[in-house]
Amino acid sequence: MFTDPQRAAGHPFRIRYAARATMQDEPLLAAFAIGHGPADVAALRLPLPIHEGGICQELWQVTGPVTRRVAYGAQITEDGQLLAATWTLDEAEHGGIEAAAEAVYRQIAELTADSGYPHLVKVWHYLGAINETPDDGGRDDERYRRFCVGRAKALAPGQPLPAATAVGIQARPQELIVFLLAAKVEGVRIENPRQVPAFEYPRAYGPVSPSFSRAMLMPWGQLFVSGTAAVVGHASCHPENTGAQLRELVLNLDALVARAESLGGQRLVPAALKIYVRHRDDLAEVEALASRLFPIDCPRLTVLADISRADLRVEVEALYEPLRAKAAP
Repeated sequence: MFTDPQRAAGHPFRIRYAARATMQDEPLLAAFAIGHGPADVAALRLPLPIHEGGICQELWQVTGPVTRRVAYGAQITEDGQLLAATWTLDEAEHGGIEAAAEAVYRQIAELTADSGYPHLVKVWHYLGAINETPDDGGRDDERYRRFCVGRAKALAPGQPLPAATAVGIQARPQELIVFLLAAKVEGVRIENPRQVPAFEYPRAYGPVSPSFSRAMLMPWGQLFVSGTAAVVGHASCHPENTGAQLRELVLNLDALVARAESLGGQRLVPAALKIYVRHRDDLAEVEALASRLFPIDCPRLTVLADISRADLRVEVEALYEPLRAKAAP
């Protein structure tokens, strides 16, 4: 199916988790300091407590070299194949979460139109109090639903939707952090046969449906998986059982990956996993269960964060790649 020449050169992108970045990690497209504690000042800080405590660096390694600049309100890094951009917005300066979401997505549209990297691969969103609703508001006033409205206002009709993650930062209620990966070549959007596409959710989930695809399969063989939870059809499952939700979402991952494998013609294996857990008391249970459900040699990070639906307790995002590439020296 894929004939792009980049495929022959191998994968241009890796995710690695480490206590700190070193010269051996270069070139880096992006670095994120996750957790609480001393961190590299060059890294974007994500205040998501990690299971082990302290700080973990999420490193986006590329084949390089990279160039850096500031434009479109973002910190931008590119290497000729891929572009990373990061925004941190004070919602108060935009009049709330809806307007902040619209503003950042208009900047994303300008960036992708002008930069030579027109194809969004995946977008990450971190917002405080994601499930909060004003005391005088209804369900449609929940912050995540207003975020979805703002994002939709900035999207062009019929615009291809990337993979995405949206979770809640418990420590910063009025800050919106957005970062993305964009490419010069287009990927194939993958939907999950066990789930209704998010962009087709019924009205019960908000004034507009969430604007993302379940995964993006790139021409060089990597699969970027959106935040995935225990949703079957469009309904949340096992609302009172964190372990059952994790097992259900693994079934969703398996079905999504099988769909991608059927299109790409290669067996895919996880190359990086980030697990978001709503309740601190569940962190140890989730980590222990994940060690049995996922390959032991796959880089994995478990963090504390709110999920976009109040009845969901755990979510996983992932990067998959062909088995042959993972085994290569």
